[in-house]
Amino acid sequence: HVVLHPEPATMNRVHAVLFKCPFVLIWAVFIAGCGSPKNAYVPPPPPEVTTAKPVKQMFTPFLQENGVIEAVDQAEVRARVRGIVEAVKFEPGKDVTQGEVLYQIEAESYRAAVQSARAAVEASEAAIAVAQAQVKVAEAKYKETQKNLAREENLMEQNAGSQAMLDAAIAANDAASASRESAIANVEAAIAEKGRNVAALAQSQLDLDYTMVRSPIDGRITATDVKAGNLVEDGGKLATVVNRNEVFANFSISDRAMLDFMKARRASMKPGEQYTELDWSKVPVYLRRESDEGFPFVGVLDYVNQEGIDAQTGTLGLRSRHPNPDASLFPGLFVTVRIPIGEQVEALLVPEHAVLRDRRGQFVLVVNDEAKVERVAISTSKTVTGWTVVESGLMPDASVIVDGLQRARPGLEVKAVRKPLTVEGQTLLRGFSIPHDSDNAIESIKPEIESEPFETE
Repeated sequence: HVVLHPEPATMNRVHAVLFKCPFVLIWAVFIAGCGSPKNAYVPPPPPEVTTAKPVKQMFTPFLQENGVIEAVDQAEVRARVRGIVEAVKFEPGKDVTQGEVLYQIEAESYRAAVQSARAAVEASEAAIAVAQAQVKVAEAKYKETQKNLAREENLMEQNAGSQAMLDAAIAANDAASASRESAIANVEAAIAEKGRNVAALAQSQLDLDYTMVRSPIDGRITATDVKAGNLVEDGGKLATVVNRNEVFANFSISDRAMLDFMKARRASMKPGEQYTELDWSKVPVYLRRESDEGFPFVGVLDYVNQEGIDAQTGTLGLRSRHPNPDASLFPGLFVTVRIPIGEQVEALLVPEHAVLRDRRGQFVLVVNDEAKVERVAISTSKTVTGWTVVESGLMPDASVIVDGLQRARPGLEVKAVRKPLTVEGQTLLRGFSIPHDSDNAIESIKPEIESEPFETE
């Protein structure tokens, strides 16, 4: 191989030209590139979305409203007599029983009143005895004057007496009769006085008994409003006893919901049966607190407002009754109330986030057989725990886009990835729930519950 080395002078001249004219080098590179092949446009791949079939599920229609808890038994502890509180005999928050002594009010003045009333009763009994004795004396005197009058009348008939003696006998008889009637009246007055004294004794004894303030019901007692050494007046509030073993849930439904409820109840009745308001008491009612999963508290409808629909709000007041053995439901607590209103029906369920809305209404996006996105208008009834119940417009085998909605638009070709949908807690979808405590369940109305989740292919 022969390697040619240019002369140094020649190389220096080339370097000088390139340094002074750099565009010569750029132009040379551009000319060399013009001979390469042209770039071809490659379209981007279709966006990827996740699709699933709607869940076909048996569903129980229900009403859902907000309610507030009220204790079934709640009573205020009040003083029935005036006096100084000598002792408070309970600890706040503890269980008390009906009749248990909670407060002791000083009783000396009331004991004295009882003794005075008892003495008055004894005095009235003595007065009755004296009056009865006076009646006997008056009776004897009256009989004697009657005999004298009869004798004088007999003498006058025989012309052996005088008119003066007859008049004196008549006057004496009338006076004895008046005395007799007065004595009888005195007895009646004494008996009436005894009755008043007996009543006063009973009231005095009652006031004495009221110095021991007792619990009106079984339950838990609040903190005391009056401490020992304070003066309380008749009727003054001292504390409150609340029994939370059972509670009410008060809520209201709209007039339209009431009509739907009654229609559903009539539809579920056997031929020939007559619908009455008593049938409402057979309806199960389910509650949940804000922190609960599902509706763990089961009860029955207890009361319907007898005044009917409130004309100002257009609602009907209802009340349900629920066992509460572990005191999980506090009075005044706001809860969600759910009432099944009809028989089970088959429904299609889709995730709530898959349902969209525009000016034309609600719709879902589906992928057709050509792998293109279509808009399908639907009508829905309600949303339950993240699932929407579709009433019409959607086919059971439709491929509904459940993920990647931001990358999909009608008419766009997409790459669909199928996945199954799992409905957790399908008892909630039916309007029922498993109670967290078996004691909270009413066996006669507890529904059949499937434990396995429902999946679509």
